[in-house]
Amino acid sequence: MADHRSDWASVLHISKSQLTTYLICPRKFWFQYVRGQPWEFVPASLAFGKAVHEVAAALYRYVSQHHEKPQSEFVLNAFRESWRKQLEEDPVRFFGKETESSLTELGEGLLELFRNDIQPRRVRAVEQPFTVPLQTDSENEPLEVKLVGILDLLEEDEDGQVIVSELKTASKRFSDTQGENQLDGLVYSYAASELGLSSAGNGQVLVRYDILVKTKKPAFQQVYVSKGEDDYTRLVRWIEEILHAVEVGAFYPNYGWQCQQCPFQKACASS
Repeated sequence: MADHRSDWASVLHISKSQLTTYLICPRKFWFQYVRGQPWEFVPASLAFGKAVHEVAAALYRYVSQHHEKPQSEFVLNAFRESWRKQLEEDPVRFFGKETESSLTELGEGLLELFRNDIQPRRVRAVEQPFTVPLQTDSENEPLEVKLVGILDLLEEDEDGQVIVSELKTASKRFSDTQGENQLDGLVYSYAASELGLSSAGNGQVLVRYDILVKTKKPAFQQVYVSKGEDDYTRLVRWIEEILHAVEVGAFYPNYGWQCQQCPFQKACASS
């Protein structure tokens, strides 16, 4: 299974999704990013999350263009269209009590709440792609691969500080400290820092998690965290260690809760 890092540099995009996949299950990483194994199905929760993200992006593009929030009907129609597209394009599999109808109702409730509760600031960018080098400090050479991804939303507050916003869906509310340990904010704040978007003089980047809570009564929560140079050094070293594990072919299966909705169940069982 092993490949050399020089081979990976030309074919592997190091992104938050890929890092998360390896940390959850190295064997899944191998199927998805090394072997290119076709998915056996798409978990409904993943398709649902993609539809929700598309609508949030459309909402903020509207705000950027018109300097006001769209009407609720705009948001609801956009969700129904995106959700329908996800169901038609992918072999979606529902789990537990999930149904097309229940997730449609949930999505409409979450996004109407989101539309009503957000207080948009100046929108700098929506779904901003990035490619940035990975290095622990200016004295060291960067890694052979670069970090790539998309920033959900960049806003600017009244004082000119840029806020990196990341939309998440969750089954319950975040705890007071949960945002500090999320890989999303660490990766995206590092990218923002490399793009020159840190607060003047201190290297800190402000991250806001916009959390749509998928409880019986939908809820919306915002959590702020700040990241800086020490966090970025830890991230780059972490990525370097993951790349080393990839290089030596450490693609072991990690059996657990994640197996139920893994799109490589049959392939994994027969390998």
